[in-house]
Amino acid sequence: MDFFRRNCENCYDCQEQSCCNCNRCCPGPRGPQGPRGCMGPTGPQGPRGCMGPTGPQGPQGFQGIPGPTGATGPQGPQGFQGVPGPTGATGQQGIQGIQGIPGPAGATGPQGLQGIQGPAGATGPQGLQGIPGPTGPTGISDGLASYAGRYNTTPQTLQLVIGGSTQVPLPSTMPVKQATYTPTNSITVTESGVYDISYSTNVSAAIATTLTVAVRQNGVNIPEATISRALAVGVNSLFSGEAIVSLTAGTVIDMAVSTLLAVGVTLGGGVSATLTLKKLD
Repeated sequence: MDFFRRNCENCYDCQEQSCCNCNRCCPGPRGPQGPRGCMGPTGPQGPRGCMGPTGPQGPQGFQGIPGPTGATGPQGPQGFQGVPGPTGATGQQGIQGIQGIPGPAGATGPQGLQGIQGPAGATGPQGLQGIPGPTGPTGISDGLASYAGRYNTTPQTLQLVIGGSTQVPLPSTMPVKQATYTPTNSITVTESGVYDISYSTNVSAAIATTLTVAVRQNGVNIPEATISRALAVGVNSLFSGEAIVSLTAGTVIDMAVSTLLAVGVTLGGGVSATLTLKKLD
């Protein structure tokens, strides 16, 4: 505004646009911006300035990798051995402690199982036949005062139990005199006297075991008419014997088998068992 007052008195009331008669001093409207001109060439480099003051020292750098370890030096000489110290005094023996109370006796362990029976030994050779004895005196014309016999021809298997005896079945009978065939499979004498007892049986066992065959008197084995023998598996074995015993009237005679194991015993074919009684006196 001061510029207008100094150069154009008639433009005292002019604003930014031309609103008066003094065009030479009032600016006109601004035109659009022209295009940007090309960049001129770079001028020559000016003279080098003076060196500034030295800057502060920078931080310390990282530590480098350690170098390889040097060779080991030679071993130094061994030092002198020190003087041994004096031996200490032997300590006193301690007092023996009190003996503890004995513990109770342990319980008796269970009995071990019975071992397996060994195999039967080989049959020995047959002995030589003895010399026949002298002929006995001729008996009385009436013959034996008493006799009886039973036998079995039916093949069958008897199931034996441990600790018990099994009666041998003797269903078939022979001629009889002064005796009876009761009970079943038995002979009952009716006259007291001395009797000759003859017996036999042919059997085999399902497992190896020791078999006992006995003639019984009122259910008790007669010692002189009892045979025990080891049997191999499935091999037939003949048990036979003869004994002279004194019997009283009413005695029941039969035959039984027993074993140490529960086993099946099979009677062979044909006549597999016989039992006979003959009164001698």
